[in-house]
Amino acid sequence: MTLSLYTDIITIETERYKVRKIRKHIPGKGKKERKAAKERLEKQAAAFLNHPKECCVCKTEFERTHETVKTWQVTVVEDRVRLTCPDCWEVFSKVKEGLENIE
Repeated sequence: MTLSLYTDIITIETERYKVRKIRKHIPGKGKKERKAAKERLEKQAAAFLNHPKECCVCKTEFERTHETVKTWQVTVVEDRVRLTCPDCWEVFSKVKEGLENIE
C-alpha cells in the first residue's frame, strides 16, 4: 500500500510542475502580421501626404496651421482621402443625426 501511495504522490507532484502550452506557436505568423501592418501604414501615410488642399464640399482653402489641423476632418474611404472644413462637417453631422433618428 505504501508503494502505491508513494507513486501517486510522485505523479501528482510531476503533474503540478508540467509546463503547459498557453498558445499554439505558428512560425512566421508574427512576422507576416508585422509586415502587413507596416505596408498598411505606409499606404495610409502616402494617402495623407497626397491629401486635397481644399474642402471637398465648399472648396475653402486649407491652410496648414496648428488650429486648422485640429479642427478640419480627414476621412479615408477605399483609398480616397476627403478633407472637410468644420462648417461643412457640422452640417454633415446634423444630417447624419437626422437620418439615424428616422431609422
